[in-house]
Amino acid sequence: MNRLQGKIALITGGSTGFGYAMAELFSREGADVVIAARGKEKGIRACQRIKELTGGKVKFIQCDVTKENEVSDLMNTIIAEYKRIDILVNSTGILILQEFENTSEEEWDQTMAVNLKGCFLVIKHAVPFMIKDKKGSIINMSSVVGLVGKGYNPVYSASKGGVTLLTRSLALRYAKYNVRVNCICPGTIITDLNRDRIEKSSDPAKTLRDMISEYPLGRLGTPIDIANAAIYLASDESQWVTGIALSVDGGYTAGR
Repeated sequence: MNRLQGKIALITGGSTGFGYAMAELFSREGADVVIAARGKEKGIRACQRIKELTGGKVKFIQCDVTKENEVSDLMNTIIAEYKRIDILVNSTGILILQEFENTSEEEWDQTMAVNLKGCFLVIKHAVPFMIKDKKGSIINMSSVVGLVGKGYNPVYSASKGGVTLLTRSLALRYAKYNVRVNCICPGTIITDLNRDRIEKSSDPAKTLRDMISEYPLGRLGTPIDIANAAIYLASDESQWVTGIALSVDGGYTAGR
């Protein structure tokens, strides 16, 4: 069963991490996928790999989601070629590992620009086309720390908390147009960023054990865990689901 057959899906940040996992799975499930990312080489490689693996239609468009003119051009390009956007996934994000007291104004601004402003801009320019078609699924990537506090990175938590409440507010705003807006709140996922964080620690084995100890299911998440959740929210199976913050976290938030 191709759960996204014939749908047009835009995934920002779709060239790496769980953004890539979503792009590949969406393609396997029949969607025409557009990957938007700032890095051209990574984006092109991601598209080529997905085409080889799935035989699907995948296109890369270079875009910095923090720049409104580039986001506007992105949407115009998609509409010119595909005529519509059925699914939007905002997966672009950054995590700057810095002590709060040492965080610069520039680092604060960069985190908010990529994680929150970028989400705002992409939705702002995509949703008019969904409203016109009276349908659409918007999926934002938040985080478990966008739901519960955690002291190790308050700046990142603030940006993701903003994504969670932006999601809920927009779900109410656009429900009358049959445009659904949900977010996924991942726990710690095994990505290049987290591998690097573990490997650069003074005791990688202990760091990994400590990270895993926070999760009742006894492991960290994988990109496919997030992609599987996104498929549900993107598909017609979730037609009566909007405004949720779906924790995909191995039980992390259950006790908090």
